[in-house]
Amino acid sequence: MALKGTKNIALSYQSMIGDQVAVYMTAQIPESGRSNSNKTIQDLDLYEANKTECRADMAEFDTMLFELEDQQAAEAEETPEESEENQEEMN
Repeated sequence: MALKGTKNIALSYQSMIGDQVAVYMTAQIPESGRSNSNKTIQDLDLYEANKTECRADMAEFDTMLFELEDQQAAEAEETPEESEENQEEMN
C-alpha cells in the first residue's frame, strides 16, 4: 500500500488598520515551492494614509512566503527513502 498525493499551502492575510482591511494578500505554494501570490489594495485611501504600516505587513507576508517556498522546495527534493525515514521518526 502506498499513500500518494500532493501538499499545497494556502496563505490568506490582511493588512488591518484598526478594524478595516487595507490590503489583502494571498498565496498558493505547491510542493515544487514555486508560488503564486497576489496583493490587492482593498481601500486605496486607507492604504495611502497608512503606507508605512501596510508596506511593513506586506514585507512580513513576503518573508513568510519565501520561507515556506524554500521549505516546500527542500521537502520536494527529499528522496523517497528520506521521506520514509522522516515518517517513521514521527510515528
